[in-house]
Amino acid sequence: MHKLHETILRRNFLSNSVKGTLALGVGMSTLASLLQSFTFSEDENSGLLLQGAGSITTEAQFRAAIAGPVNTSMLSSQLATTQATNQYAKQFAGFELEETKGMLSILKDMGTTPPPPDAKAQAMMTQMKSATGAAFDKAYITAQLQTHQLLQTLTQGYLASPAPAKSNMMEMHGRHIATLALATIKEHVAITQRLSTVLGG
Repeated sequence: MHKLHETILRRNFLSNSVKGTLALGVGMSTLASLLQSFTFSEDENSGLLLQGAGSITTEAQFRAAIAGPVNTSMLSSQLATTQATNQYAKQFAGFELEETKGMLSILKDMGTTPPPPDAKAQAMMTQMKSATGAAFDKAYITAQLQTHQLLQTLTQGYLASPAPAKSNMMEMHGRHIATLALATIKEHVAITQRLSTVLGG
C-alpha cells in the first residue's frame, strides 16, 4: 500500500498546477444540461460506463461534469475518515478528503458549484451511514471505485475531443490540468480495485 503515500507529491503538484492555471477561467454551462446527453450502464469487466462523454469538448464543460462526482467523493470520504475500520480504507479516505476539498475550492473560485447529490449519490450515502465495520469499508471503497471510474471516463472523453488551437490558452490549460488529473484518477482506480478485492468487493 506504499502507493497511497506516493500520491502525496503528485497530488500537491496537481493542486498547485490547477490553482495556477484555472485562474484564467471563463464561465461554464450547467451540469444538468450537459449530462442530459449521457447514459449509464454497468459492465462486469470495466464497471461503470458512460456513453456521451465525447460531448465534453471545452474546459468549462469538463469542470461542470466533474463537480458532482468530486463532491460525492468528498462527502463519502469525510464520513469514512471516522467510520472506516480498515486501516488502508481510512488512509485512502484521508488523502481523498484533502484532495477533493482542494478541487472543490478551486471549482468554487471558478464559479463552478457542484449540484446537490443525485438519487444514486443519496442512496450510496444512506447505505454507508447505516453500515458499520467491514460492511462500511466495503461500501465506501465500492463507491470510490465507481466514482473514480466515472471521473476517468469523463476525463478521457474530454481529452479525446478535438484539440483547441494553441493560441486558445484557457482551453490548452484545461487540457493540461485534465492530463495531470487523469494520472491520479487512474492510480485511484487501481488502488480502490485492490482494496475492493481485499475487502471482498
